[in-house]
Amino acid sequence: MKNEMTFEERQYQRLINARNFHYENFNKWSLYFYAIIAALFVGYYSLEAKATEIDNVILWCILGLGFIVSMSCHLSGKGYYYWENNWIKLIMHYEKQVWPLKKENSVYSVFANEKDLNHYWNLVGGANISSSKLSLVVSFAISYAWAAMITMKLLHEYTKCPCCIALALLGAFALTWALSAFIGWALHSDLKNHDDLELPLKEERKNI
Repeated sequence: MKNEMTFEERQYQRLINARNFHYENFNKWSLYFYAIIAALFVGYYSLEAKATEIDNVILWCILGLGFIVSMSCHLSGKGYYYWENNWIKLIMHYEKQVWPLKKENSVYSVFANEKDLNHYWNLVGGANISSSKLSLVVSFAISYAWAAMITMKLLHEYTKCPCCIALALLGAFALTWALSAFIGWALHSDLKNHDDLELPLKEERKNI
């Protein structure tokens, strides 16, 4: 006779499946974004060296599209990281509170040996570095690079003032940062039908 899973066990498995499904989909979306960005970048520099008046219009379209796609990639990463934290938090909550386990039987709410495995200065050692945060830094840098190319092209075509370069690059950074915040807020997920459990940042393990 097979043992049937309890409600808590089924919920725990559903959370893990949802987290894994979200992770797999994000990997696919990221590949699409980066493939488009790479194609646009190659297309831009293929035309830029021998641009005619008609090609110049296409160059502006590529620059604008490159910035939009890169910004979408960055915001998609932020959205993934937001939901990833949600899934992990819920899974850890089940491990620690709803479905109390012994520490050695847990998976997501424990770590093997945090300090001894952490080696920032060791070239062949691992370190506590967030891949999601690193991905966000890269995607923001790519978005900023497209914005910087737009401002530099504007300077090249409409002014020859060298002192404006630093100001233009700073403006491109500020614009990228402000747009990522504003567009992210404008395109946020609708959570009005979700109950917020307001789980504490750190939960104490019970019944162990």
